[in-house]
Amino acid sequence: MMKKKTEELMNEIIASKDISRYIGDNTEEFIDTPLHVYLKGLLSDARLTVSQVAELSCKGEYIYQVFRGIKNPGRDVVLSIALAMGLNPDEASRLLRIARMPLLDARNRRDSIIIFALNRKLTVPDTNDILYEFDLSCL
Repeated sequence: MMKKKTEELMNEIIASKDISRYIGDNTEEFIDTPLHVYLKGLLSDARLTVSQVAELSCKGEYIYQVFRGIKNPGRDVVLSIALAMGLNPDEASRLLRIARMPLLDARNRRDSIIIFALNRKLTVPDTNDILYEFDLSCL
C-alpha cells in the first residue's frame, strides 16, 4: 500500500544518485496491480456485482471483459465504472492511476463536470446529460 505522497517520491528521485537504490527502497510504493484485479477488490468493497456495474455504467457486456482482464478499457469506460461504483474523485483518480491513464484535471472543463458528478454520485446518464449540455463528448 502506498505510504508516501507523489511529491515526496519526486523529491527522492531528484535527490537520488542511485536509481537502483531508490527503486529498491520504494518497491511497495509502485502501482503494479492489474486493473481487473483492483476492480474486483473495489467490487467487494462497494458490495456490487459485475452485472450491476455493467448496467449502471451503461457499457453492457464490455464491462465483463474488463473485469476478466480480457479488455483494456479507455479512460471514458474507467470513468463510467467509477461513476457506476459510486467512487469519489480521489478513488476515481486512484483507479485512473492504476489504469495508467491521465488523472482528472479541474482545469479541464470536461473533467470538471466529471468531478462534479463523482462528488454528487450522479449516474452515467445524468453525467452525460450535463456533458451534452456543454457540447462536450459523452462518456
